[in-house]
Amino acid sequence: MAIVDTNGYGSLATRRNWRLFTLFALYFAQGVPEGLLYVAVPAWLAANGVSAAAIGSYIAIILLPWGFKLFNGVLMDRFSFAAMGRRRPWIIAAQAVLVLAMLVLSINAPQVADLFLLSLCGFVINLAAAFQDVAIDGMAIDIVPVAERGKANGVMWGGKTLGIAGSTLVCGALIADHGFAAAVLAPAAAIATILMLPLVLRERPGERLLPWTAGDASDRSLEQVGRPPRLLGILADLLHAMLGRRNLLLAAGIFTSFAAYGIKTAFVPVLAVQVLGWSQQDFTRLAAGADLAGGIFGILLSGWIADRIGNSRAIIMSLLLLAGLHGGMALLQPEWQLPWLFITYFSLHALLFVLLSVSVYASAMGHCRPQIAATQFSAYMAVLNLGTSLGSQQLGWVRASGGDAGVLAFAAGLCLAATLFFLVSARQLLAKDTALTCSSI
Repeated sequence: MAIVDTNGYGSLATRRNWRLFTLFALYFAQGVPEGLLYVAVPAWLAANGVSAAAIGSYIAIILLPWGFKLFNGVLMDRFSFAAMGRRRPWIIAAQAVLVLAMLVLSINAPQVADLFLLSLCGFVINLAAAFQDVAIDGMAIDIVPVAERGKANGVMWGGKTLGIAGSTLVCGALIADHGFAAAVLAPAAAIATILMLPLVLRERPGERLLPWTAGDASDRSLEQVGRPPRLLGILADLLHAMLGRRNLLLAAGIFTSFAAYGIKTAFVPVLAVQVLGWSQQDFTRLAAGADLAGGIFGILLSGWIADRIGNSRAIIMSLLLLAGLHGGMALLQPEWQLPWLFITYFSLHALLFVLLSVSVYASAMGHCRPQIAATQFSAYMAVLNLGTSLGSQQLGWVRASGGDAGVLAFAAGLCLAATLFFLVSARQLLAKDTALTCSSI
């Protein structure tokens, strides 16, 4: 079979098209459970009268495993089976567990009253998905050339967004028409199908496809792995890398910007279904359409924009536009019953959030040291996901204090605060580059 030969045709490191397609597909698989758990299920809960605070708590709980990604990265940098590639064995294992976890959720089929069981199952699914995510990101850092990172991140985030869109549309319809069990089986089947790609494509030429097949670790993998570092050594290197002022500011900006996303994610199903009177299916169709547009935008334009104007500028531009979008929607509360207003708000947010995410990912990748790439990148992503989780958890008290418009104003304020962190971080980078230039003259 040509795509698995040892001459490099089936090697992700040497074949750009296979590399981009595989990263797209793996991120698509990563988006599939998110469409179910973050959009379809909250809309289903809102349609059945579950409170905004309870929905916010559900989202915060199921997002918690993403905050543990630092530990996942440490494990992957410490332990590897280089004969199959540094990251591919982890991707295969994590994706297989993800499929099994979704099958278990389908068998249990929690109902609206079973919010604890639903949260627990969502937590386990996201635990598997978080391992998968760290492995994919680590592989991307290892095999994607620097000049291709903007494009790769656009393709990856586009794939994830399309996965969310497809899952939202299909799962939303299946929950309404055929029940919860059917809504979980469909995404499980999609993820199992995509699992075939890492099973038949090598990271680098000459590696093994499976533990019992022929092949050896590539020189590049052996060079990157070397003698496996001690866990304490990895953590010490991580602290040294992350505690610089610029990296701390970058982490603060990531945390704050995604806290805004977290509270918005928890709020919009409540706003649409319980405040504006949309049906569960109408909201999931809108969410799917917006994510579809965001996915196409991510693939075609977001990476190009980030490469064209620079990651820092793209981050700051998208955050300022998001702040204006949230703030404008808050001021227009008397007009919320106009359907086009909510549709416009939701759709524009989807596009701007893709640009923000692609730029943040590319910027974080650029700050990672190769020796601890999975650990350091997962640290940034842990900060990102903790921000999302804690942001969604704040929905109850923010809404009780400031009302529906107050939630959007709060999100706008978080975007502005994040902008300041990123601006100062970018200035620190500029100052460092200037100092290095002067010292070399």
